[in-house]
Amino acid sequence: MAPSVTVETESWPNGTPKRETNCADGQRHGWEITFHPNGQRATRRRWALGEPLPPGQRWDPDGNRLAIKPDLAHDTCIFCGACVGVCPTNAMFLEYNNRDIWIDENCTDCLLCVRICPVGALTYPAVPQRNTTRTLA
Repeated sequence: MAPSVTVETESWPNGTPKRETNCADGQRHGWEITFHPNGQRATRRRWALGEPLPPGQRWDPDGNRLAIKPDLAHDTCIFCGACVGVCPTNAMFLEYNNRDIWIDENCTDCLLCVRICPVGALTYPAVPQRNTTRTLA
């Protein structure tokens, strides 16, 4: 049975939309959009089954996260650790022995590592090129 999808709306006193929230079976699910009193969009936030999804990430239409992590150019990287130091979620690990950088599931796709890299060794493709998630044994 398909979930019952509804859109809840609130309006400012002048009649312009204030908030539009998509719901599925009574829970927030989908986009919640807020508007300024003049009608311009203020914010947009994604929800999945009543839980807010963090900003800066990509999601499929069902609310599942699309994990697209930076790729490392081994021939360019100088293994300075700048990307590891700037990561706000401590999602990056530097392995000097294997000369590799691993990114775990805490990555929020914020792009700080790509921006901070002094030699441009990290790139952020539209589709992941390699497995960048370290598995803990």
